[in-house]
Amino acid sequence: MVETRAPGHAATLAAEAARARVPLVVAVGGDGTLNEVVNGVVPLRAEYPVAVGAIMIGRGRDACRNLGLPRDPRRAARRLVEGHVVSRDVGLARWPGGQRYFLGSAGAGFDAMVAERAGARGGPLIYARAVVTSLRDYRPVEIAVRLDEGHGWAGPAASVVVCNGAWFGGGMRIAPGARPDDGLLDVVRIGALGRLELLRWLPTVYWGGHLANPRIQLRRAARVRVDAGAPLSVQLDGELGVRTPLDIEICPGALRLLV
Repeated sequence: MVETRAPGHAATLAAEAARARVPLVVAVGGDGTLNEVVNGVVPLRAEYPVAVGAIMIGRGRDACRNLGLPRDPRRAARRLVEGHVVSRDVGLARWPGGQRYFLGSAGAGFDAMVAERAGARGGPLIYARAVVTSLRDYRPVEIAVRLDEGHGWAGPAASVVVCNGAWFGGGMRIAPGARPDDGLLDVVRIGALGRLELLRWLPTVYWGGHLANPRIQLRRAARVRVDAGAPLSVQLDGELGVRTPLDIEICPGALRLLV
C-alpha cells in the first residue's frame, strides 16, 4: 500500500513497490545524517527514483515526530522490510553560493545561535542548556520576511523559523499545524521579545503554547525570503554553515520515504 496525495504518482509508486525494484538508501544516525542522505538522493530523483529508509539513533530525532518514523531502532529495522513508500515534501533553501534541502526546519536568528551552542550532541537537555547560555548574548535583530506575493514582516525580531514539520530542537513544537505532505511551509516569526520574556515563553514551545503570544506570528506560504540588516547564521535541520539572505521554497512530494 502506498500513501500519497497525487493519484498518478501513487500508481507509479505502487507499481514499483509491487515489483520490489525500488532502490533503497538507508540512513542510520540522527537528524543530521538523514539530512545528508536526503541531500544526496533528492537532486537525483528524476533520473534515479530512490527511496530513503531510516534507523534513527540520534538524541533529538525530530524526524521521527515529523515523518512518522519509529524511534525504536528495532521497529525501524522491521519497517525496512515491512514498510511502504510515501511521498513527502522537502524544503529547499538557497543562498548566495549554495543551496540545500531540509526536512524539518530552516531558522535564522536566536534558534541558529542555540543550534550552534548545542553542537552535534543534540537532545532536549543539551538544547535547553544551549538556550540558557545563548540568552546572555541575545538581542533582537532587524529581519525582513517576504511570503509568496510579497506579504510578510519587517522589523526587530528574535528569530524566524520556516517549517516543513511541526517539531524542532529535540521536541519543541514550534509549528503545531505543519505537515510534510501539504505543499506549504509554516513560517513562525518570534518578535522582539526581551530576555526575560523570551525565557518565560520558551518552555511553552514544547506544547505549542507560544502562539498565544501576540508578538509571535505564524503564516503559511510556498515561497519565503528571509533577509537581515547584517548576515545572520541559519540552521537547516540543525546543521550550520549558512547565512542570510535566504530564499526558501517547498518541493512537494520530492522525497520517497519508507515508513
